[in-house]
Amino acid sequence: MPLLPVALLVIIATLIADPIGKSYPDTVHALEMPAIVESNWLGNSGQQVIASIHLQQYGAVKARLTIPSAYNELSTGDSIKFSCRLVKPAPRTLQENDYSGILRTQGIIYSGFVTPDSISITGSSQSLYWRIRRLQPLAGELLLRSSLSSAACEFLTATLTGDTSILTEDTRHLFSSAGIAHILALSGLHVGILVAVIAIALFPLYALRLRRTRLLLTIILLWGYAVFTGLSPSVARAVIMATALSGGLILQRRYFGINGLLLAACVIIISSPLQLYQPGFQMSFISVASILAISPLINRIDRKRRLLFAISSMAGVSIAATVGTGIVSAYYFHTFPLLFLIANIPVLAIMPFIMGAGLLLIAIEAAGIDPQWLCTVIDLLYKAIHAIASAVASLPCSTIDNLYFPGWIAIPYYLALTTLIAYLYLRKKIILTTSMIMAIATASCFAMTQPASAEEEIFLTHDTYSTTCIYRHRDKAYLMTTANGSNTRTLIDKYHRTYSDYLGKHGIDSITIAPDNSCFGSIKREGALTVIGSRRYLTVAGNALPDPGNIHDIDCAIICRGFRGDVIDIFSKYHPDSIILSNDLHPRRHDRYADSLTIHNISFRSLKKK
Repeated sequence: MPLLPVALLVIIATLIADPIGKSYPDTVHALEMPAIVESNWLGNSGQQVIASIHLQQYGAVKARLTIPSAYNELSTGDSIKFSCRLVKPAPRTLQENDYSGILRTQGIIYSGFVTPDSISITGSSQSLYWRIRRLQPLAGELLLRSSLSSAACEFLTATLTGDTSILTEDTRHLFSSAGIAHILALSGLHVGILVAVIAIALFPLYALRLRRTRLLLTIILLWGYAVFTGLSPSVARAVIMATALSGGLILQRRYFGINGLLLAACVIIISSPLQLYQPGFQMSFISVASILAISPLINRIDRKRRLLFAISSMAGVSIAATVGTGIVSAYYFHTFPLLFLIANIPVLAIMPFIMGAGLLLIAIEAAGIDPQWLCTVIDLLYKAIHAIASAVASLPCSTIDNLYFPGWIAIPYYLALTTLIAYLYLRKKIILTTSMIMAIATASCFAMTQPASAEEEIFLTHDTYSTTCIYRHRDKAYLMTTANGSNTRTLIDKYHRTYSDYLGKHGIDSITIAPDNSCFGSIKREGALTVIGSRRYLTVAGNALPDPGNIHDIDCAIICRGFRGDVIDIFSKYHPDSIILSNDLHPRRHDRYADSLTIHNISFRSLKKK
């Protein structure tokens, strides 16, 4: 493996340079700043744009722009100018999920809100790269206008174009629970299927003995597909390895899989050092390395027995990939599938047919024809995949959920795995003993790093239109909010996403709405009055307030959206020790209340962040 020291040197140099830890200013005031649109997602509330910008002294970075309008839809490769305040994304509460690190690995440093009149299109790049990139949303539109069911359309859009933004959370969770989430993200599997489709399409060249021409065309088409999907790490890795393999055949040189993998790693990291920190890059390379090392040990079936060999190969690949990437997947996604093999074998057998049919459908739709018979076939294939995933996910103990641990535990895990593989090849007892010791060390480290938590905890969320807090009592979570009843379901769904890590660490799978009159843990609610331990809080949100003569010793009166009265009257009637001005108050009303409280020398605290 002559490329091994080179790859190690590239990785070490990248880690020392630490591009993800590069310092950037907290805010940037963009005024007519030029940028290039790298991607654009159109939703009900407007557009979410990833734009590439250039900052003096800092170089090229990306910004995520929110545009509350779909009137002037941007396209990939458009040159734009915009004005707004760019800020570095950060969680607004200690318990909120921190996605800023994930965004930084993608080069996204800033986010900003751009009004429609503060952005303009100045041009559109006509380079070959951007022309190919523009075909991605076009392919998605061709699938959308076909007679496919919405679920099958979403699945094909993700597995053929790499656009996973339209996938529903239910679909993601179902496929993850069944251990087949990897088919939703473009990888070597999808590239391999594409190679088979290209091989069939170019078979006449093979029949004419133009084999080198066929290989060259395959390489060109694969690189076109890589650009089409945005040069994702897994696709780029597979295409580089396929290029090395095809190049070896053209030059009549021997190909070694590990060297092809190391070459791909060096090319990708050198061209984009941030890729080293992305879960997709890590899982893609570890998966292939595991398959190359472990799969031959599992598949012992003679190639002449084709059906059994194919089934054994799929099983070996699934086991090897899951064992290799299991801890990385558990670290990033906090779950590990146990019954992955049951779903993977039949689903992997269906994937070439549904992807091949999907590519044929796009070609026919581009010609202006809607083949309903083909859409029916694709729908049936997708229903089969969905049924398999549903059946496996519904089985007891299909996954281990809520896995949270520090990343360094991967070190003893991979030492245990590496020594186990070495033992299977070399059959030395000392190596097996070492592997067992490292496996015990991994389990011990995992157990010791599980954090202890208090029995109960309460914290305010950051919401613009309501005052809301989440109270946790052991493994139960309760929501107390001033939001209208019709909006509470939306809030719960929102907080399930925003606080998923917090809920998962405490083994909480649902959030319950706390009734106005209830008692749980150390909290007692009586309408607008909430007693937490020994402290008494009065929530003032335009709701019915208790008789001042029947209530005493108020610690805090929380003034929220919906209250239209005089804050001084609230203080005069209930005599709270202090006033809290909630974050959901309209800014002008908030400032008026703050001025009034200051003039009357009344103690208050504002929750509104400037």
